[in-house]
Parts: sequence; structure tokens; C-alpha cells
Amino acid sequence: MGRKSKIEEIKNLFSKNKFQETIDKINELCKPEARPADLSCLSGVCKIIKSDPTEDEILSALSDFEDAYYKEKNSNIGLESVCNFISTCILHSINYPKLFEYFLKAKQIYDDAEKKFSNNEKFCIAGLKLHKLILDYDKMREINSVLINNNTKHLTSLCRWAFINNYSYKWSQKDYFNFANALKKAFPSYETKTVDNLSFKNGKKIKVGFVSCNFNSGHSITYFMKDIIKNMDKDKFETHAFDLGRYGKHNQPISEFKDRFDFWYELNDRSNQEVINIIQKNNIEILFDVMSITHPERIGIFNNRVSPLQISWLAYCNTIGFDKIDYLIADTNLIKENEEKYYTEKIIKLSNIWSTHSGFDLGRNYQESPLLKNKYITFGSFNNFMKISNEVIDTWSKILKKVNNSRLILKSSEKYNYKILMRKFEKYGVDHMVQVLDKKNFEKTEDHLNLYNKIDIALDTFPYTGVTTTFEALWMGVPVLSLKGHNFKSRCGESILKNANLDFLICSNKNEYIKKVYDLSNDTNRLIEIRKDIFNNILETDLFNNKKYVFQFEKILLQKYKNI
Repeated sequence: MGRKSKIEEIKNLFSKNKFQETIDKINELCKPEARPADLSCLSGVCKIIKSDPTEDEILSALSDFEDAYYKEKNSNIGLESVCNFISTCILHSINYPKLFEYFLKAKQIYDDAEKKFSNNEKFCIAGLKLHKLILDYDKMREINSVLINNNTKHLTSLCRWAFINNYSYKWSQKDYFNFANALKKAFPSYETKTVDNLSFKNGKKIKVGFVSCNFNSGHSITYFMKDIIKNMDKDKFETHAFDLGRYGKHNQPISEFKDRFDFWYELNDRSNQEVINIIQKNNIEILFDVMSITHPERIGIFNNRVSPLQISWLAYCNTIGFDKIDYLIADTNLIKENEEKYYTEKIIKLSNIWSTHSGFDLGRNYQESPLLKNKYITFGSFNNFMKISNEVIDTWSKILKKVNNSRLILKSSEKYNYKILMRKFEKYGVDHMVQVLDKKNFEKTEDHLNLYNKIDIALDTFPYTGVTTTFEALWMGVPVLSLKGHNFKSRCGESILKNANLDFLICSNKNEYIKKVYDLSNDTNRLIEIRKDIFNNILETDLFNNKKYVFQFEKILLQKYKNI
């Protein structure tokens, strides 16, 4: 059999999903160094799409993709190979942490390929995913801007452009507003029944629906929602959960959360049109978006008039830009009156916090400040590492240098290449004072919360402030310092602290942030008292007063409902 016939045989085996046989035939045909680029790329693909590839097979596939790229870097094979290299690293790094070491090689290949493919959409999308995991925000922004300037129709890239600008001060709220108004045009329209022709206001109860992809066990959304749903007046409201999430076997929605709704619909395999049909069939009168642009493939549902009253809440603290979303729930601390014009939605301003937290079903035991045992101050932040901007690192590094013998503990809800983060601190000469914890060692809620017992002062990120982590720290009695912001998203820490009666922990600028941390660190008696006060009083504040919140929440829903 000639070489050409053998290659046809290889392609035929691949088309029949006989991946191991394809690999064997490629190896029979020629040694790796003599292998043409297309066969190296095909060999790598076979190794990663066969069932349950081993770590050795994945590493071998990466070697194949690298070989294929450098043999034919300026062709479509080169493009496919670099994209395959990146996607393989990302997809399998969850199960094989060793692959995080390959992100730097992926970066080298990407930088080389950028000379040829910088305007290719597939290449740019792969680059965005890569640079997110290596915490290179500036490069992410640069790549995403290329897609925007090239008028991409890729919804994830469009939504990501709005979302990643929350991580810096480069956009004003007016910029968000302008982009959001353009963004809505990218979403398709779906068929809907005119709400005037549906049977509303005929029942004794108002039907309220909540649409989300994040009802999975342990997701922060569930901690904010579960007691609110539980405490809603079931004589006035009928609650419906429209669950669009795709979960693994270890993070399915828990029965305790599901049971608090009157009706639960598992719709992850249904199209947006089918979801809309089901919502309208059930005559949902008030429909809540609890996902927003974090799920571009689903948020388009709300770009249509599905229910008479549509409200955005919890998932994304900014404007979405859809005319069909009537309201955005905020509070008086988050959006100033002169800023409301930069939100497409009408703003519902609650007088207290924009949402309460349900706390945790764990016993609370006061723990002394760790400084008493350690004889030094320990700072901490468990925010997503993407929020740790260069400005944050600069500020925290100044604090570490200023507060003698201090330490900083970091942990993220997502997996990253920790060495890359440490190199950022290394530039300031404080890396030996920083400890990065691996999330996989603290998967249980109790283990995660107990880490706060190691922290004297929690440091909030900026401009993208923490929300769940701030509630957690305060629930555990740990003081949190946060910076004032310029819009809803960047003022969440400020609102939480105001509602916790801890205004003195809010800072107007970075210099004040550094000074307050320094002053607290040097007044250990006051720091110990603050910790005691927070632990003893925090559950009585508006942060965790779900019944008070629900009273106001329901009152506003009834008011808006009457105006439909």
C-alpha cells in the first residue's frame, strides 16, 4: 500500500471514531520527526477525544500539537494546532494540575502565532481563555478589543468585553451603558405570545419565576436566595425555579434549596425558545433574571417580553441593556441619582442592602484574633484571582512592606497557575510573605469558612469588590476593608459595610486604604475588640435579616405588579 493510500486509510479510521487505531497507523507510517503537520495534529486530536485519556496521553497530545504548529505555523494546520494546545491545557488541567505548567508554553506558542493570526476569531477566543487562566488581564482586554473592533458576532466575546471591564477603571458607567445598548442588538429574537393575551391576575397568587444557570450546590447564588424564597408569603406568591444549569455529579442542586420553591423545572437540555414557551405556558407574571451576561447563551431569553414584569437581580451588578428588562434591584448606596440615566433598567433602590445572605448551617464559635498566637498580623482575601488587579497587588504589597512581619493568605474559587500570581508579588519583593492556598483542599464549606480563623484583617479587591467573600468574612467575625467605587459593581463592598454598621472600614482612596490597614494593624487592642463586636452583632444587621428584607422585597413586587 502506497503512502497516499495509507493516509486515506488513516482518515477513514478517524471518520469511524477508531481513535486508537488511527494513532497506531500514524505511528506505523512514520516517526514523529518525519511526520507531516496534519498527521501530528490528527494524532493529538485522537489522544484527547478518546474516552478517558490518561495524563501521559494528554501530554503526548500536547507534544503532537506543538510539533504540528512549528512544522506548519503559517497554515490552517498551525492555527488548529495552537488552538488545540490551549484548549487541551484548559480542559484537562482540572483533573491534572501538572498541566498548569504548560500554560507558559501555550503562552509562548500563542505569542509566536499572533504574528500571523492576530485577527482570526477562533485564535482570539482561544487566547482569551488562556490569558484568563494566566491572570493577564491587560492582554485579555487587548485581545477582546480586537474582536470588538472586528465586529464579532460571538456572544460570549461580546458579553466578556462588558464583564472584563469590571476588573479595571478603564470604563466609566457611561461606557457600560453605551456598550450595553449596542450589545442587545446581537441577541436573536424569539417567538413570544403577547402578554396581554395570557391569563394574568386570574389566580389568588402572583406567579414569580427565577431563571438561572447557577442553582448548583454551593454556588453563592443559592446562599443569597434560599431564605428569601423560604420566607416569601406563600399565600400571595407562587414561586417557580427555571433551572438551566449543566452540573456535574458532585454539584447538583440540593433538595433543601429545591424544596423551597413551589415548582422546579429542569430545562438545561431545552432551547431558549422552549424555555420561553414553558415560562409563558405557566403564566409567570414576574420573571427574575438570576444569571445575566455571565451566561451569554441564555440571557437572550430576557431580550424578549416573556412576562409582564421582568427584573434583573443578584447575578450581575450592572446594566444589561435590554429594553425588556424593566427593573434592576440595587440599594441607596449603590447607584446615585445622577447615575440612573446610565442604566437601561429602571432602578429599584432598596433602603437597606440589595440582597441578604442566608448564612451557614454551621455552629458559630468565636475565635480569638490569630495575631494573639502568631505575634504578627495576617491579612487575607478569598476573592477570585482575576479581581487581584495590578493596582491591588501594588497596594497590598505596600501594606505588607509597611506592616512589619505581616502575612497575606490568598485563595480563589477558581483554579489558576499560582506561580504566575506569585511572580507578580515577587516584583515587589514580598512574595515570601504571601501564601496561596489550593481550593481543592478546602472544598467543604466548613473547611473554607474555618480559614477565616487564620485571618486578622480581610482585604477587599477593587474596583471589582467581593460580595460573597465579604459576607463570609463578617459572618465569621473578620473585619473587611473596602474601597469606595464608581458604579454598582464597584460599590458592593461599601454597601455591605454600611449595612453592617462598619462605615469606618470603608476607604475613599488607596492611600486611605493603606493607612487604615496600617493603623488597625498597630492598634491590636482595637482590632481584637472590632473582631468581637462583629462576631457578636453581625447576625442582627440587615446583612442577615432575611425576614426584614423579604418584607420590603414583597412590598416592592406588589407595587410594581399593580402597575402592570
